[in-house]
Amino acid sequence: MDAIEALHERRSIRDYQPRPVERALVEAVILDAVQAPSTPVSGAEPWTFLVIEGAERIAGYGARAKAFAAANRPSGPGYDWAERPDFSVFFNAPTVVVIAARADNSQAAAECCRAGQNLMISAHARGLGTCWVGSPMLWLGDAATRAELGLPETHRAFAVFTLGHPASVPAKASRAAPPVIWRADG
Repeated sequence: MDAIEALHERRSIRDYQPRPVERALVEAVILDAVQAPSTPVSGAEPWTFLVIEGAERIAGYGARAKAFAAANRPSGPGYDWAERPDFSVFFNAPTVVVIAARADNSQAAAECCRAGQNLMISAHARGLGTCWVGSPMLWLGDAATRAELGLPETHRAFAVFTLGHPASVPAKASRAAPPVIWRADG
């Protein structure tokens, strides 16, 4: 599969087969992820990857993330999912990948987003599915949660992905060309 095909055919997967993802395949996807560009301010190790394996463990973390969000959510829209009994934070995925970086790095969010895009494209090209999930972010921001998961105190999670073998793939949504503002000589 070439890069252009992967970009256009990748979908957010919210339905996974129960089988685990081979560790060598997860490692290959992560190695592809870190081929993303990074800035000098981030140094030689701009990312730290946390891999969580096991559907049962992940489902338990998802329930905890949902309960944490329901109890600690900020006021305003965007957290109605925390009250929906049918909502699954991690969509029954067998693997979750968290990309974290130093909290004091002004470029950390951008670094993690670039690596995350590579991770999704690599996973798709290798026959896996991913979904970039935002719902566990409040829970992952909790110091006790980060300590339990083994993330360094100095780091913060910036991007979280489900990863697994798709059980189903949603239909392609058509995307129109976006507004483009051109500035050119002549």
